[in-house]
Amino acid sequence: MKTKIKKQKNGGASAVAETLNLSSPILFDETAYLMPELTFRRDLKPSRNLLSFFEQCHNYIYANDGLLNDKIFHEVVKLLLMKLWDERRNPTDRVLFGITAQEYKDLTHGASESFLLRLGKLFLDVRARYPQFLAEDKGISLRPLSLAFVVKQLQDISITESPRDAKGDAFQTFVYRHQRGGRGEYFTPYPIVQLAVDFINPQPNESVIDPACGSGGFLMEVVKHVEDISVNNKITQDEYVKKYVNGWEFNPDIAQAAVLRMLSFGGEGKEIVCKNSLENLNSNQSQFDVIVTNPPFGSKGKVEEIKILSQYELGKRWTKNGEGEWVPTEELQRSQAPDILFIELGIKLLKPNGRMAIVLPEGILQNVSVGYVRQWIKKHAVVEAVVSIPQEAFIPYGTGIKTSILFLRKLPVNGNGSCFMARVHKMGYDVKGKPIYKVNSVGTPIPGKNGEFVVDSDIEDVTRAYLNRHSLPKLAQNNDVFCVTKEDLNSRLDVEHYLPEDLALIRKLKKQGAERLGELAEVLTKTIGADFSGDQDIRYVAISDIDYRTLQIVSQQIMKAHEAPSRATYQIQDGDIITAVAGASTGTSKQATALVSKEEDGAICSNGLVVLRNIKGIDPLYLLGFMKTSVFHRQVRRLMTGHAIPAITSEDLENILIPIPSPKDQNRIARAVDELLALRRKASALSEQLDVAIEKII
Repeated sequence: MKTKIKKQKNGGASAVAETLNLSSPILFDETAYLMPELTFRRDLKPSRNLLSFFEQCHNYIYANDGLLNDKIFHEVVKLLLMKLWDERRNPTDRVLFGITAQEYKDLTHGASESFLLRLGKLFLDVRARYPQFLAEDKGISLRPLSLAFVVKQLQDISITESPRDAKGDAFQTFVYRHQRGGRGEYFTPYPIVQLAVDFINPQPNESVIDPACGSGGFLMEVVKHVEDISVNNKITQDEYVKKYVNGWEFNPDIAQAAVLRMLSFGGEGKEIVCKNSLENLNSNQSQFDVIVTNPPFGSKGKVEEIKILSQYELGKRWTKNGEGEWVPTEELQRSQAPDILFIELGIKLLKPNGRMAIVLPEGILQNVSVGYVRQWIKKHAVVEAVVSIPQEAFIPYGTGIKTSILFLRKLPVNGNGSCFMARVHKMGYDVKGKPIYKVNSVGTPIPGKNGEFVVDSDIEDVTRAYLNRHSLPKLAQNNDVFCVTKEDLNSRLDVEHYLPEDLALIRKLKKQGAERLGELAEVLTKTIGADFSGDQDIRYVAISDIDYRTLQIVSQQIMKAHEAPSRATYQIQDGDIITAVAGASTGTSKQATALVSKEEDGAICSNGLVVLRNIKGIDPLYLLGFMKTSVFHRQVRRLMTGHAIPAITSEDLENILIPIPSPKDQNRIARAVDELLALRRKASALSEQLDVAIEKII
């Protein structure tokens, strides 16, 4: 819609006109367009229902302007920036972000010169204030009536003076609904934000940064935390935000949302810098006391730029030396996951003894291939805590990747206590993001003190245990909350690797003189050669061909060698024991384990199985029987990595402890296993006889 404006002799404010597609440049006189019906800023009222206002604005634009969600989000963010900037002007002035009844009526009949020019001037003021976010932005891309609707909804409320919880909930929900991660930049669920900030416990005199701040969720929680713990208001919220809070964000649209939140909490917006945090590693080193962050993670968006990778030790390729330690080479990685680089960035940004909470994919804490990352971490920081987050926690926010929160303190540190570990099972919401409430014996939600239902979550219990961690060893530890001594921390950092019941089992087995599986049997490493190729018939054994209940191979697949799957790896022999090392059943009572008989001799098995051969110093049937027990499965589960496709390496399998009973006890157990195998053979024979008998009748 074009609005006809009469030219004025004293020059023009063409930029004002351009922001709203106005046809002619004009000279803007602010006082000429401040109608007496517009309220004073001091008379704006706080609101506890900001989210409703935000959503009404979104829905109106969606219905009337035909814009996609991401474009609507961008436009609403611009308008909210204008609204907050207007609120922070002189409280005795009339609002610029407003519309009178007459102006609204004029718009419905064509145009309102005063309203459009007033909003255009306000936009230019905001763009000049925040050029890093709006420099390329030409103006407001909404129909005048849509612009008027948004202004009318928001003009009488004060976002700045609204309760902090209302602001936090409104911004969090609004941003989550409209900005889902497409390149690994997944938003952090509030319970995780709350837990991380409560653990890290930022103080009123400590500088804080989130180098991947997104819409500012962590930073806002830090501000609320500091305000709650401040005694006698030694520092105001506004002072703390302006002096101590910092955020970096690469995505300019999301950075604008972070600026909004800073403004609503008393900041100036300059606390947020739109930049690629991974560039210029050497700047800002040792500047901050606290870091709380959830960097981009996943397989998407890996860093390939040599200029960035060359700045990081973790951007190099690492290899193991003769002593089994990781050492960096001079060669760079072809690409590196940004979350790994953010670990190094975070630690280098911290002052000595500074603290960091960082959300990471579980694989970084457990996978063999990134063992160099954990070695680097332990060289530069103390691991103070690890909290395992349930896999479904991020599903409502765009990913099902299993994560943990890693809490580090940069060396040198004051003190060196044990490492706190915990597992969160209940986040308080389901996979669709809907709240889950605690219920009574008849399934009715339980009301709390304020009458609202009590959310079913472990977060408060885990936080309480952490705050009391120094007395935790004296308490009854369990598999969900416990402490691990620094001496017990090995090359892995995932919580499930250190469950107290499993560690107690390992100590008990060692005390009994148990031996490593690798000392009792050879783990086959020789793969099939070129002899198996072409049209030659082969017999193939997969994990699914094993009956875990009777410890036998129950079928073989006949196929041509060239038709065999790429997993066909090992040739098995009579007397071998094979066991699964990959798949969801591995490490459970349904783990596929079997004794190879003469019928399977010479067959080819999947590399999802490990082949044990040349068993010595122990009765093979006793070993087979032990591998069916929970003691064996618990050890396997402890050493497994991965969640989508859990697996254990053959090297780790060799470290499984096998108790060695007396020859008499071994023989007794071996006889029982042999009887089990015989029953299976007898059942197979009876089945064949039944088939023959039925065929004769037919």
